[in-house]
Amino acid sequence: MDDILLDIGGKEFYFDIDAMSEAIRFDDDAIKQTKEEISNTADNIIPTTIDVTKFEMYRDLMGTLLNCNEIIDDKMGIMALNSLPIPFKLSFNTLLMKGIIKEL
Repeated sequence: MDDILLDIGGKEFYFDIDAMSEAIRFDDDAIKQTKEEISNTADNIIPTTIDVTKFEMYRDLMGTLLNCNEIIDDKMGIMALNSLPIPFKLSFNTLLMKGIIKEL
């Protein structure tokens, strides 16, 4: 498996989808009461509530990373990463700090 992973600056990273799911989940006392009311119904369907602002922001940040068309020379290491566009750097740093991008 190690031979098929792609390096970014000499390290392998991945998107932690579970961390993103936790980050966008909206948890409020009113919603908990609603969930309890719903669980008493016949269908027992509990809706997932998300923070739309966070969802849209994380979606845009991930889209910026996935749509970067810059050519990166891994042999140049940190020098190549420094030449990436500012939106890519901000997106990568934000997702890394929020635990959505993790190093293997």
